[in-house]
Amino acid sequence: MNQEFFNRSADKVAKELLGKIIVRKINENELKARIVETEAYFDENDPASRACQNGDLRLTMMMRAGTILVYGVHNNWLVNIVTDGEGKASTVLIRAVEPLNFIGKCNGPGLLTKALLIDKTFHKKNIIDNNEIWIEDNGNLQDYILKRVLEGKVSLARKESESRENLTLNTKKFEIVSSFRIGVKKDLPRKLRFYIKNNEFVSRR
Repeated sequence: MNQEFFNRSADKVAKELLGKIIVRKINENELKARIVETEAYFDENDPASRACQNGDLRLTMMMRAGTILVYGVHNNWLVNIVTDGEGKASTVLIRAVEPLNFIGKCNGPGLLTKALLIDKTFHKKNIIDNNEIWIEDNGNLQDYILKRVLEGKVSLARKESESRENLTLNTKKFEIVSSFRIGVKKDLPRKLRFYIKNNEFVSRR
């Protein structure tokens, strides 16, 4: 994903990140997971935003779109991506992902960072020009099919036909559900949490 993709309002980016593939390269291995749940956060007028606090997190939120913001909550790292124009303070929290070519618990923001080995060392790095972590538009369809074959959800005989059909997720025909954000003491009147309907890796329905 390029600079133009992230240089938009957090709610738009949060919706359009659904279905995208986050890739974490560790040595020569690439762990791939589909983003299935996100939340949008805005400036100091958003009572649940880290921009309400003075200090490093607020300043990081105002950096160039695509900047990675990592902070700790309850001994877990949470990974966010800065959005919109520089100086506007907005981010998207990645809340849950679906593993495509590995096995791991990823149905929560702290769980996915553990599975993908994302920690504070990524803070303030940019996800656009990064060779350790990045986001792809559609990802490798064969990884997804292989995962489903291994789980017994798709027979080998259907593998070729599903490739031709291109799978529902890859054609972006999934339904997006919106709700209020999770675990915030005070929220905006807008629903700023987004997730793929009926996906088993969503943190909460």
